[in-house]
Amino acid sequence: MGKIKVIICFFLFLSGTLVVGLSERTDGKVLKPLVYSFTTPRLETIVVNDVIYDKIIMDGTINYGRPGEPCLPIKGAAVLLPPNTKVGDIMVTAGEKKVLGEGFNIISAGSPCTIAGEKSVVTPQLKGTLLEKPFPGTLFTEVTTYFFRGYGILILQLHPVHYIPATGEIYYYKDLTVSIKTMETTSSNSLFRGVYKDECEVIKKVDNPNVAITYRKLKDSYSLSKNYDLFILTEENFTWRFRPLKIHHEANGIKTLIKSVSEIGNPESPMDIRNYIKDAYLQYGIDYVLLGGDDDIVPAPQLWVSGYDEDKTTEYYETMMPSDLFYACLDDPYNYDGDDRLGEPHDGENGTDVDLMAEVYVGRACVGNGEEASNFVTKTIGYMSIQANDYLKSILMAAEELDSVTYGAEYMDELIDQSNHSGYKTGGIPSEKFNVTKLYDRDWPDGNWPNTELINHINNGVHIINHLGHSNYQHALKMVPEDIDSFTNEKYCFVYSQGCNAGGFDAEDCMAEALTVKSEYGAFAVIMNARYGFYWSNSTDGDNHHYMREFWDAVFSENIPIISKANQDSKEDNLYLIDGSMMRWCYYQLNLFGDPVVALRASNPPNTPLS
Repeated sequence: MGKIKVIICFFLFLSGTLVVGLSERTDGKVLKPLVYSFTTPRLETIVVNDVIYDKIIMDGTINYGRPGEPCLPIKGAAVLLPPNTKVGDIMVTAGEKKVLGEGFNIISAGSPCTIAGEKSVVTPQLKGTLLEKPFPGTLFTEVTTYFFRGYGILILQLHPVHYIPATGEIYYYKDLTVSIKTMETTSSNSLFRGVYKDECEVIKKVDNPNVAITYRKLKDSYSLSKNYDLFILTEENFTWRFRPLKIHHEANGIKTLIKSVSEIGNPESPMDIRNYIKDAYLQYGIDYVLLGGDDDIVPAPQLWVSGYDEDKTTEYYETMMPSDLFYACLDDPYNYDGDDRLGEPHDGENGTDVDLMAEVYVGRACVGNGEEASNFVTKTIGYMSIQANDYLKSILMAAEELDSVTYGAEYMDELIDQSNHSGYKTGGIPSEKFNVTKLYDRDWPDGNWPNTELINHINNGVHIINHLGHSNYQHALKMVPEDIDSFTNEKYCFVYSQGCNAGGFDAEDCMAEALTVKSEYGAFAVIMNARYGFYWSNSTDGDNHHYMREFWDAVFSENIPIISKANQDSKEDNLYLIDGSMMRWCYYQLNLFGDPVVALRASNPPNTPLS
């Protein structure tokens, strides 16, 4: 990681030092500057379709860009703003400039490919309009300010490496200094609770944690009318089905509230449900929400999302997708322009981005009848109750051929142990603690492993399945819904798949539902895509893969075993990339089908139960 240090002094801008900032907007306070230091980058040669490219790697950064742009290292910055302030000016100062040479042919960012039925090869193409000028032409990009439980966090992209395509020249800066001038606002965020646990959470998210102390003056104390951890919302006739889950949670110190949708307002209105969740968050102190019903019982918010290159040189994608993110991120509004598209990048307050930092962590049980509700509850309790044994060590990596030059196997291997691929570091599944089995098309005798292999692994007791392969609503992991009749396992599994549409629960009985609620066997929880998943041909730097890598980094490196929190953490770790490629699309669609308070029995050594 790039080294960060906080300095108190102001800077003398010497000749030869580059300063880039926004035009001055106000006289305000200047935060203590943040210095981001960078290591000397290294260059690798890669060949794509017989063309030789250079790839530049810099520790502590990530190689990323919009399709058709040079794929260069960038770093995300998260700056906590003081209470009752907003950004006035942003100034980024470059330190010593280092030239690496000329004549390089930097590879451009890949174009996204869907993980659906088709298999296509995409060759990276550099936009001709970028040839003459240094790219990216700025030291930083302002993403926006988001709010987490009332704390304002400015998200930036920093650009330490620059490239001139016409000459092939590469140069970089050894450090970048970020100075923020703030301006006062008239009111504080309504979702600020002023509780210690929220302060503890926010300091993990930002580069200047000391600013969190300044929020303590807003509220001396915070009182709750009631005190709960988990809120379960379900259909009236199912409340008793979820009662054993409430009893189990409360026996383990998790205070649980159950309500029916008819008790909280219009049961067909996602906004009414969201407003109740917001009230429960403020009045009862809840941190987790379980939506106990399919989309016809607890409606699925339909968010609009698109992804394309700005000049539309690549394929244009847009859709409405079911996203429980709407119930997790509680800052208003989500439809500022008042049209029929919720979740547009300008649908937040005053036309800014919508809220993408979660106040509460959400999971869904897509149950449509009492039997499905009982299946879900039984498996959830069963998983939480099992004693540590060899089953908890068992992990399966299942990967398919994506196109004629790209295999999912290379993607899945990056989830094992530590990975530095694509320029950024993530921790993965520690191979010395777990028994990792690989089921790869790449290595199978005829290049196509049969689904009976995966079914056998499930029935023999596999704990975790990571999957990458072509999928659809009723097809994933080379299975269809009818294949669940072959399950006999009583040691339930967790599945994370990058495949297309398998989590589209607004369609008829998607694979996520089949695995979690249609049988008393199978999976206790899954994370799947509501619409297309995306990979990059000739590369392992696909959009969905960023989230999957950060998910396992959350579990094993950041010690976040709770599945819902790890899922959200994987999104927020990628927040500075939200406007690149198909990142927003994937941010919206990765829903958790499972109880949000369940912790994976994997973050501690498998032979000892989790505390």
